[in-house]
Amino acid sequence: MALVPLLLVLALAGALAVGTAVARRSPPSRETTVAAARTHAVGTTATALLVGAAAATAVGVAGLGNASPGSLGRTALLVPVAAGVVHVVVLGLGELTWPRPQGQVRRARLVRRRLLDAAPRWLVRTTVGAGVAAVVTIALGAALAAPDGRSLLVEDPPFRSTAGPFPGLVYGRPAGLGLLVLAAVTVAALWIVATRSAVVTEDDRIEDAVRRASAHRVLRAAAATTLVVAGGLLAVAGNAAWSISSTTGGGVLAVLGVGVGGCGLAALLAGVLVACVRAPGVPADRPVPA
Repeated sequence: MALVPLLLVLALAGALAVGTAVARRSPPSRETTVAAARTHAVGTTATALLVGAAAATAVGVAGLGNASPGSLGRTALLVPVAAGVVHVVVLGLGELTWPRPQGQVRRARLVRRRLLDAAPRWLVRTTVGAGVAAVVTIALGAALAAPDGRSLLVEDPPFRSTAGPFPGLVYGRPAGLGLLVLAAVTVAALWIVATRSAVVTEDDRIEDAVRRASAHRVLRAAAATTLVVAGGLLAVAGNAAWSISSTTGGGVLAVLGVGVGGCGLAALLAGVLVACVRAPGVPADRPVPA
């Protein structure tokens, strides 16, 4: 386990070195510059996937050895968070190591780029919406949970029913902290995307397309991770409400449980779908249409 960080660094360095070597073997031209950029983007994305999967595996293995109450649920939440955070960090490092433009004459626009100028609007809205859903779920879960912080308690004298797991602070606190870290590294990666030097200086439209693809990859990971975490929290909350309604005969609680659980499953599915949406590509053999 101690060798995992070293292996991750070596994998990232190897992928970036391959991309740089390919770029340097070709004569300078707009086409070879774009091709080198595409190779670098593919290598960085593949490395981010591999390193993120390794981080998720490490967190999962470490969590399985913990026998404390609620450890399995916490591990299930932290596995996607670890994958998402490490994935975004690797993407951010990849943005710092693009192959430099080559040739006798190079130029660059002097333009002020804001944080979200290159970000797809639908991914921005999806990420913000998923984050709001996660925050609301964690806050309500903390307010409604039983004193143990991991179950739902309903008291209707003379009946008293509990069900779990439920997203109280036992699960909500680590999920919230993980999402805060994810938000921080996402903002940092988007700032790098917005402020890094131009990769393609011969065609501004191609450079803008490369930058949009980078922002897409960063936000795709952040949105998918947040949707999965929020969906998991909502799903267990709905299941706990349904379990109590089945023992107390509460119709409203049953409807609420089905609705919340359904929203959670929908969010989980949406997270998987968002993770599969490909970033916009830039053909190397022709300029981007206006």
